[in-house]
Amino acid sequence: RTAMTRFLLLFFLLRVFNTVMDLQKRIIGGQQCERPYHVKLRGVNAGRSFNLCGGTLISSRWILTAAHCLKPGRTMFADLNVHPAQEVQIRAEPVIYADKDDNNNKRFHDIMLLQLPSSTDIKPMALPNCENRPKIVHIAGHAATTGGPNSERNGKASPTLQCAEMDVVDCSTYKNSLKNSNNPDTIEFYNKKKYQHWFCGAAPGVDTCRGDSGGGVVANNMIYGVIAFGNNIVRHRPAAFMDLCHPDYEKWITDNISSKEKVCGLFGCG
Repeated sequence: RTAMTRFLLLFFLLRVFNTVMDLQKRIIGGQQCERPYHVKLRGVNAGRSFNLCGGTLISSRWILTAAHCLKPGRTMFADLNVHPAQEVQIRAEPVIYADKDDNNNKRFHDIMLLQLPSSTDIKPMALPNCENRPKIVHIAGHAATTGGPNSERNGKASPTLQCAEMDVVDCSTYKNSLKNSNNPDTIEFYNKKKYQHWFCGAAPGVDTCRGDSGGGVVANNMIYGVIAFGNNIVRHRPAAFMDLCHPDYEKWITDNISSKEKVCGLFGCG
């Protein structure tokens, strides 16, 4: 009986150890964290809820995220202060950055502002100090840094917010690989991205994943980027972030926030 008891105890301990190891293999480079300004965006359609993206509170009324997070036909909700969440429906029309090409055709950039129906008392993330750009940035998301058994990105959401650190790296090699590709899908992708302004981040074993898009890229308590896109294989290429220090984006953000907050103060919103 003693031998059997020892065997069962050893079996139990091995099961616990293996479970812990499996969890570690699913979380690559990230750790659980708290970010009160981080927003979890969800879409609801036909009674079903879908995790869309992350976002960042940059004022008491505004969320900054990626434009591709907008999904037609889905009602968008923002979960504020994820631990625990305060659910808010986004009713105002999203504001997406757009300019025109040489032929006067409108083209959209992967950056979007969402307006809350009322002010929140959650402290927002400050806009960047572009005279002192960071060399190291922090990313966060409910899918951040998770990967599958062959290092492919895993679409499963994490129940807790995950954070990781990345070095700011040169994008030129990545951009050239997209530009010179013979793959039609890659060429189409590059043509949609080449006029947009983005920078890159990388670190050993750290990457973004599906569902992290739109989340803030922060340093020194300021937001410098928005998670935009990556690659199908974890850490195969750098992650790309919309560059909030580009003068056009910087002006667009401040102009929209200041003008529409004044209008909302007079006539109400939502």
